[in-house]
Amino acid sequence: MLDEFKALEARDPRRMQRVTQVISHLLRNQFLHVEDRGSSSLLDTLLKSDIERLVSDYFDVAGYRLVVRESEGWAGILPDTEQISHPRMRIDETLVLLLLRRLWEEGVQEGDVERYGSVLVTLNAAYDAYQDMVARARRPTLSIGEFKVLVTTLERRAIVRMGELDDELEDIPLTIRALVATVAGDEFLTHLEQLLARPDFQDSDLEPSEDADADVEEGA
Repeated sequence: MLDEFKALEARDPRRMQRVTQVISHLLRNQFLHVEDRGSSSLLDTLLKSDIERLVSDYFDVAGYRLVVRESEGWAGILPDTEQISHPRMRIDETLVLLLLRRLWEEGVQEGDVERYGSVLVTLNAAYDAYQDMVARARRPTLSIGEFKVLVTTLERRAIVRMGELDDELEDIPLTIRALVATVAGDEFLTHLEQLLARPDFQDSDLEPSEDADADVEEGA
């Protein structure tokens, strides 16, 4: 694989630079979406079959599989659970992710689908739905500020996108992207159910690993 990268750099240095940018972006953020600033050209690079194969091989060595969904406007890396375990997440982050998947599914069922399969809601509406969910689960409720911080974390991973504050409505548009159905997919739900079913389950079992990016880089 190293020889292929060297050959590409010798043949087309500018193209190799684009490949490096794609890999670096995915290492930092896990996903990219065509509607985010600077990501359209990265996805264009990745859609070239020889480049996609190189990038896929790179992450395969580290135990991740490359997923490209051109129709939904995104690409990203997911753990190959036969080689490595799921990244650990805080329970609050997990609940917010599951909530966003539910809101996305409701929007799709109602036909409120935008370009690339996205669903538009608002931050306040999502927070209201979150409050209902945690009340049923009898868990402490995050403040709207804490909830927004978690949503911002997911925005950095391209799973959602927040718009500008509407001063009149005192609300923020929140676009939930189709990739939430993959991130919080059936495999993720099965893993979560197995954790919750354990008699010794603690919230810390879902806490994120600070070394997640380092693991990818070291394995690659």
